[in-house]
Order: sequence, then C-alpha cells, then structure tokens
Amino acid sequence: MMIALLLAAAAPAADTPRGFVERLYAAYRQADYSPFKHPELVFAPRLLAAIAEDEKLAKGEVGYLDGDPVCQCQDAAGLKAAVTRVTPARAGKATVTVRISLAGETPRPAQFSLLRTKAGWRIADVSSAEEPSLVGALEAANRKAAH
Repeated sequence: MMIALLLAAAAPAADTPRGFVERLYAAYRQADYSPFKHPELVFAPRLLAAIAEDEKLAKGEVGYLDGDPVCQCQDAAGLKAAVTRVTPARAGKATVTVRISLAGETPRPAQFSLLRTKAGWRIADVSSAEEPSLVGALEAANRKAAH
C-alpha cells in the first residue's frame, strides 16, 4: 500500500521529459540494471525496432550496438548523470541533454530526443559527439547487414 502511494506521488514528475530521464538514470543505481531487460519501457517504437533488427541480424554475435546507448558505456560502474537542458515538450516531442560521467573519464554530453507514446515518454534517438543519430546509424547498419 505504501509503495503504491509513493509511486502515485512520483508519477507526475516522471510524466515530464526531465522526470523520465532522471528516473531512467536512477535505475542505474541497481547494479544489474539494463535498459535492454525491458526495452519497451525505454525506447520509442522506431528505435526499438532498429535495436531488435540489429540483434536479429547479429545472430548471437555483437551487432552494431555494442554498448548501452543510455549510459554511453559498456559498464555503468561509477555512472553519474545530470540533466543540463530540456527543450519544452511540443507536439509530443522533447529533447533532453545529459552530462554523463563514468569513473575515471571526462564528462561528456548526450542528447536524447524523446517521443511521447501512449505509454509515456520514450527515447526516439540518441545523439553524441561520436554519433549524431543512433537510430539513423542502426538503420543504416541493419540495411548493410541484411544484404
């Protein structure tokens, strides 16, 4: 009963782009957290489909996606993330910029394009200095791997 009340109280904050991203990074406090355990709770349909196709085409090997796009890492040990900018939500879309720090590394920004789905906010794309569009890169890699 108490947990239900806490979740209900937290629901409005998580219903914002900032709240979604902060809740997502808070999940990394659990040592075994991975956005790939329940990707439908994290990724928007197009990105979710590209991730699933990458996995299928890899046939049990490592595909294009060889790390966690949320933490921008393979191992989230020492992860610290801070939301540094949020664009106002318009037409069911928003952008959230996060400064990501991992143990022993220089902090770096990542930008998350969010899409409001019936189930709530989801990541539609991830941009970083190394990769301007994760969904674009995945779809291109999938087309190449399919031929």
